[in-house]
Amino acid sequence: MISYRTLEENIMSGLITSTDVNELINNNVDSLINTNETKEMSLESMTLLVNIEILKNLENKIKKEFSELKERQDRVSELHKLIKEINSVTTDNQIDCTGNTKLTNLLAKAQEYGVEIQEGKLKFNKEERERLIDNIRLTVDDFNVLNDMQLQTVTRLTTERYESYQLARSIMKPLHEDKINKARAARGG
Repeated sequence: MISYRTLEENIMSGLITSTDVNELINNNVDSLINTNETKEMSLESMTLLVNIEILKNLENKIKKEFSELKERQDRVSELHKLIKEINSVTTDNQIDCTGNTKLTNLLAKAQEYGVEIQEGKLKFNKEERERLIDNIRLTVDDFNVLNDMQLQTVTRLTTERYESYQLARSIMKPLHEDKINKARAARGG
């Protein structure tokens, strides 16, 4: 049987944060108490239920972070396509987007992503072209910094999920062993 002290030690060691426990309690205890099914649940079943909720919560956070990360990385890819297209249509260090719908659409997307481009400008001389490419690269760098930070968050959440899984296993093992010992004692051996 797991003691309150063991649970408290796991919280204090950072394996499970008090915020996670409070969030789970606030979100689930009222609904658990008010159902007939949970009134007859064993400690093992309730512990399993709480652990499942923690793992699902972490999994949902990871999916959300990955989704945002992928979306931002897709923007980086689009901006790289724009640089490639600019390089392929450059003649005499100048760009003329007149009649080039692909480049015009890529420039419009880049502007949506936050790249500073003069509104309605379709022709760029050498200096303007260099500034445009610099603006695109700076935006890509900003996105990459955000991607790196978010990747660290995903890594932290993945580690936290793994630790929560290990915590769940460490909680369930003594409960299972207690059941086996009680069964042996009842059998007389």
